[in-house]
Amino acid sequence: MQRHALGILFAVLAAALAAVAGYAFAGADDAGRLVIGVAAAAVAAWLATLSASAFRSRKR
Repeated sequence: MQRHALGILFAVLAAALAAVAGYAFAGADDAGRLVIGVAAAAVAAWLATLSASAFRSRKR
């Protein structure tokens, strides 16, 4: 139960950071927004992998 809750939390955070990255890339008229977009996309990808691993079943 707790692993699924963590998976949901990581998935929501990844979606939020992906949205931040999208908005940063959409208005990337300077280098600052581009850096924020790349960083947010990297953290979103990392959180997405953590979410996927939390939903995988453990073999016992």
